[in-house]
Amino acid sequence: MNRQFMASFFVMGLIFLTSCTGIPAEAPPSPIQDTPTPTAISTQLPTEPPLPTCTPIPSDYVHVIDYAVYDNVNPGLELGVWEAIDVLQQALETNHPGWAQYTWEDSDNEERNLAYYFWNKSRAQMIGVNPRVLLVTTGLALDWQISTDKDLRDAIVEIGVTLTEHYWEFEFNEDLREIYPQVANAPTYALYAFYDYDLNQLNNWASEYDRLFGTLQPRILSEECQPIRP
Repeated sequence: MNRQFMASFFVMGLIFLTSCTGIPAEAPPSPIQDTPTPTAISTQLPTEPPLPTCTPIPSDYVHVIDYAVYDNVNPGLELGVWEAIDVLQQALETNHPGWAQYTWEDSDNEERNLAYYFWNKSRAQMIGVNPRVLLVTTGLALDWQISTDKDLRDAIVEIGVTLTEHYWEFEFNEDLREIYPQVANAPTYALYAFYDYDLNQLNNWASEYDRLFGTLQPRILSEECQPIRP
């Protein structure tokens, strides 16, 4: 009886002492949890491939020259006028010396050559074509021969006018463009029509242009694809 009383008194004393000193009762240990480490989630959206800006060129597509080349009546002007004319003269001297030697006196009694004439007539009234294009077209049309029956300068003007007529006919005639949907542009049509729609002659023209001026001024900026038109 006394032992039970003393034990109870001792336990109550411990409880009282603990509450007075503010020592918290030790909590039972928590079980260890194997929590997975969160992985970073990318917020970057998948990128879409760029929309195509061109379509593959069909096999029957006829394209021998770009607008930017055909319409440039001042090729090489950044070198200076006489230097640009000299480019034409050098092409003739290297490839067709007979034409390079053709000269005459103008109204001011100045001796002129064909390169000078091509340069000036390429931007004349009723003509608007790159003088390099006009030179190659005229040369092939005359088989690089100088006729004794007709003044060569008159032939140059006639060919320039004919090319320009074909050019504007295609540019402004929607019905004609529908007849020749495979033709890339007005410059190509001008040459195509000039050669009576003969692809072999058109290809010969392209080869001759490349031989004389292709390194200096390529006919086509890109042959991989054609722009998508609205």
